[in-house]
Amino acid sequence: MHQLTTIARPIDPMYPTNRVIIIMTILVSTGAVVSSLYLGVAPFPAIFQGFIAGLTIFLAWAIARELDPDSEYAAFLPALICIPLLLIVPEPGFLTSLFVLLLLRIVNRTTGKPAGVLDSAALLLLSGWLVLEGFWLAGPAAVAAFILDGHLKDPNPRQLRFAALLIIGVVACSVLSGVTFSPLPLPAVSWLLILMLAAPLFFSSVLFRRGQILSVGDRTGEPLDRGRVQAARLLCLSLVMVSIAMMGEDALTLQLPAWASLFGLGVYGCIIWIARGGWSG
Repeated sequence: MHQLTTIARPIDPMYPTNRVIIIMTILVSTGAVVSSLYLGVAPFPAIFQGFIAGLTIFLAWAIARELDPDSEYAAFLPALICIPLLLIVPEPGFLTSLFVLLLLRIVNRTTGKPAGVLDSAALLLLSGWLVLEGFWLAGPAAVAAFILDGHLKDPNPRQLRFAALLIIGVVACSVLSGVTFSPLPLPAVSWLLILMLAAPLFFSSVLFRRGQILSVGDRTGEPLDRGRVQAARLLCLSLVMVSIAMMGEDALTLQLPAWASLFGLGVYGCIIWIARGGWSG
């Protein structure tokens, strides 16, 4: 199985930060279920909303850990940011968040191992499904991840075949379904849109941080490659920002955990920068 999937990262409850996020997830899920029942929601939909709420918190934490492996405590800030936002985005996109997590792990290799066949196939199928469901940005993002993994340090040549297969599949689906791309209107300006656009401004404190990555691969014990981590950061940032530019406030529904990770890690990075008087390695 390890030859097929190599990017899975088990959550050891004995590790302090893992235990905290497990407790947070359970508390948020329980709170969401109780509040939904109090508001008169039927039991099954209430349980489903609680599951989605807890999963959103967990995915925000997990994506943040991929974006900034060295700052394990900072990953809780995106999770906390998601909690009040769940009031206006009660059902964030689960599959798009899982898609972002797969992208990051394939490019940055936080396990230390290249993606296995099952990992690449999962990204291929998930991106294809999202494209068919209308989130066509998943196609170019997945192709970019495959190409990056096939060219960065210790390249995985197999990924170039997956990239080609995905391109052919997306083009074929577009032709067969008669999809046409027309100019998109600019989203209406609002306080929420301005807040969403603030994410990249803060995340620059992470992008421009000097020094090597100190974290090591889960399965190898070797330091992570800074080039891969930076490429994953830029890919995630680009995907979120293009989503906002195309969809406006609706992008928050699809990209809440990823957006909260960029925003939260950026705020944390700015605080550290101010405390230290500049970026340090």
